[in-house]
Amino acid sequence: MAKHKLLAGLLLGGVAYAAYHAMDLEQREALKDAARDRYNTLKDRAVDYAFYAADAVDDFKETIDDHLAGKDDAPAWQSAAADETSNDADDDIVLSSNEVADLPDEEAADSASSEADQPAAASDDSASDQPV
Repeated sequence: MAKHKLLAGLLLGGVAYAAYHAMDLEQREALKDAARDRYNTLKDRAVDYAFYAADAVDDFKETIDDHLAGKDDAPAWQSAAADETSNDADDDIVLSSNEVADLPDEEAADSASSEADQPAAASDDSASDQPV
């Protein structure tokens, strides 16, 4: 089925291409002008609908704001800025690097591990030097 649609598309495209080139220059220009007019009309409609949508969203926001302004008990998300507990240090989720405990440097950790290996090796050497 897909092969038939592809062949039909190629056939119709070829016919349209041949018909376009069979036209004289005035007919081609008239066809191009008609296509440009339709394109410009479509573009204008799209811009108009975008403005209509933006106006509708603004009207909706104003309606919601007016509705919430008339209420005495505002929802929790609206009064979150006035919440006194939001400034507590215990509520912070993101930690500052100043609040993280200092970790030993890698060089210090490497030197500490190499020092730990050396005395053990020295004690093994000293044990082998002593007679039993």
